[in-house]
Amino acid sequence: MIYTDLITIGKVYLISLVLQLVCWPVTRSFFSKLTDKGWPVSRLITTLAASLIIWELSHLGLPVNTNVGLVAVLSGLALFNVWWWMTKKPENRLTKESIKIMVMEEYLFFVGLLGITLIRGFLPNIDSLEKFMDFGFINRYLVSSTLPAMDMWQAGKSINYYSFGHFWASGLIRLFMVEAAVGYNLVLGFIAGLSMSIAFGIAHFLAGAKKPLAGMIAGLIGAMTTVIAGNSQIIWYFISNRGLANYWYADATRFIHNTIHEFPGYSFVVADLHGHVLGLPAVLLLILVFLLWLENRKIMFEVLMGILFGVMMMTNTWDVAVYGLLMVVAGLQIVIGEPKSFLRLMRSAGVMGLFMILAALPWLATFEPISNGIKMVTERSPLWQLAVLWAGGAAVSLLAVLIEGRSEKKVMIRTLTLTLILLIIIPELVYAKDIYPDHPRANTMFKLTYQASIMIGLLAGALWGKLFDSDRKILWPLRWLGISVAGVIFLGTMIFPTVSFPNFYNNFKNYQGLNGETWIKTEMPEKYEAIKYLQKNKGEKNMVEAVGDSYTDFNAVSVFSGVPTIEGWRVHEWLWRGGFEVVAAREVEVRTIYETKDQGARSLLLKKYNIGWILVGADERGMYEVNEEQIKELGEMVYENGETYLVKVK
Repeated sequence: MIYTDLITIGKVYLISLVLQLVCWPVTRSFFSKLTDKGWPVSRLITTLAASLIIWELSHLGLPVNTNVGLVAVLSGLALFNVWWWMTKKPENRLTKESIKIMVMEEYLFFVGLLGITLIRGFLPNIDSLEKFMDFGFINRYLVSSTLPAMDMWQAGKSINYYSFGHFWASGLIRLFMVEAAVGYNLVLGFIAGLSMSIAFGIAHFLAGAKKPLAGMIAGLIGAMTTVIAGNSQIIWYFISNRGLANYWYADATRFIHNTIHEFPGYSFVVADLHGHVLGLPAVLLLILVFLLWLENRKIMFEVLMGILFGVMMMTNTWDVAVYGLLMVVAGLQIVIGEPKSFLRLMRSAGVMGLFMILAALPWLATFEPISNGIKMVTERSPLWQLAVLWAGGAAVSLLAVLIEGRSEKKVMIRTLTLTLILLIIIPELVYAKDIYPDHPRANTMFKLTYQASIMIGLLAGALWGKLFDSDRKILWPLRWLGISVAGVIFLGTMIFPTVSFPNFYNNFKNYQGLNGETWIKTEMPEKYEAIKYLQKNKGEKNMVEAVGDSYTDFNAVSVFSGVPTIEGWRVHEWLWRGGFEVVAAREVEVRTIYETKDQGARSLLLKKYNIGWILVGADERGMYEVNEEQIKELGEMVYENGETYLVKVK
């Protein structure tokens, strides 16, 4: 089995290499000032550009969200890049140093893709946490030739969530030419590899090292600390408990009561393809473009940042606020140093805002806000807990500021450091109100500090590059103090993946393959066969199954088949629809379909929701007093396994 999966991963790598080359001419021109000429972001630019074009056209009603549409768009991008290469041949040749950096970035991409994908093979299941939601969205995008796609858990209504990242993932799965349930795990590996290679490039650039070895160290440390390392909570635990006995890796994300402070290293363990993970490569690309813009403020970078802000708005909306704050912090420093630059910065903000809106316009036209406003915090974190979580990151970041001093990267380093400090402070002051009263600021802290963790990782890499650059004038006591402090923090936080991955994946004892839906065949065989039937016969109709609580195995059939049900996970839909009224009303209607003795009333509801199939199984019998006789009269029983059956409505 593992050999077959290695062949699949190899195929995906080769496909991704072709994608890398499609937009390489344009990428090389845009990022010509970088040593690597933007090599690690070319894959991302190709796939994002193709996804955005199809997204925009599909929202106009054109049925181009298909395999043929994707190939056509990629062919257009390839032809454009050939024309670009022929008419705007690069001025600068690739140097030996450039090639070395590019090879290392490619190596990191491959390691991330191979490593995370194979690790998923020890527990590939698409279950638990948010995976049902994530896979449900991806499946809906895979079967929707036009957009917006319909919500798998509210038949007849479109997805009301920042789900462009899931759309991008569905495009990757098409390109990989694999089943969706296999593609889910390959996409996670692809994101890990992409993020490691881009983080390498950013840290290498931020280091500004004159010595090639120092730049290489910066990139490697930056890639690891950004993507797979933990936070300093594990260092505190190790010291206070004199070891890691009974250490639970998830505590690093739930250390402060009633909050969440996740980071990428944890995300790649639990493997949800949620917005913060899907958006990670785009966030890193934005940071890279922003750093380049600080050097020359070219309008092409402003346009690209505007488009990326639009992508982020549709993928993980919170990131717009986070990186808007980053821009403000940088802008204030620029204006203080150059007061006359204020109007120029306002123009830059206008350009970015315009292209952000243009990129996100189809999504903005249909999205209904789900937040309930900003509130003041009443329960704050104990200072000692904040120190446990963030002391390591703060130390590394402040050291980077100190070592950089007044050198050429000072505004970049200061901006990242000031922003991440603000991101840690803000959830102690205000939060965005949602539907979780027992955890009022959990989501706010999660979304803000996740990005703070990314910035800390990049600054850690930059710091190492500066410390090991012998051409940089640093007092030797400060240099060795920095190496000692940064070394302890790096080694301590790198303990996290050595504990978390074996813990989550049962010490890698049983390789199961990459298919994320085979667990259903073992644990819910009756649902598995219904899913397989619907995957082959879905058509344009919807289905009805029992309404389930969030984070349960309810509604697996709608998720894995891609056929929408009348009402799915109730708390999720409550959040997405901005209130419980529509959820409650649909719950009553589902109950009526299963229980009523009035066949006419049942038929009206089936017509209202365009129902083609009715599922009856253990979940339905547990929730309702099912009127099986009348339900069977509605059509043909197309599938039956024990007590579970599926009726195709006439």
